[in-house]
Amino acid sequence: MRRVESLSCGVMLSVAMLPALAGTPDVPVLSESPVCGVEKLGVVEIEIGTRVTEYTQGTDVPLVDYDRAMRRLSDAAESKGGNAVVLRSHQAVYFTRYGRQSHKPVYVKLRGAAIRMPDAAQCTLRLVDVDEMEARSRSGKIENIDSR
Repeated sequence: MRRVESLSCGVMLSVAMLPALAGTPDVPVLSESPVCGVEKLGVVEIEIGTRVTEYTQGTDVPLVDYDRAMRRLSDAAESKGGNAVVLRSHQAVYFTRYGRQSHKPVYVKLRGAAIRMPDAAQCTLRLVDVDEMEARSRSGKIENIDSR
């Protein structure tokens, strides 16, 4: 089993460019707080997937898609009234059985700060690069974790 915590670098974009991006959540997930004035709305957190333990016997543990996890975090921020969310922590668990590690995580926990930008068109945003985040997560240090 493997647990990795990491934050990713992002991609700089203007808010005006967001609608043109295919597959982007309605509420952007940012890697850092924008410099423009923002209203903090509170913490949002999502968990997706299966928390495996050393007692997990099955080999068919469902894998987690990072795009889906980001959409859920985005939806959680939107439900708090936010028009963006700043990713603050990321935890991924990979399942290893008989020396073979899953190619995608089986559990992902994301925590962020929901924010509202009154004049979003004036802000330059640093979006989370999901592909980079997944690659960094996969290449992280392996930790053996027990259920205690």
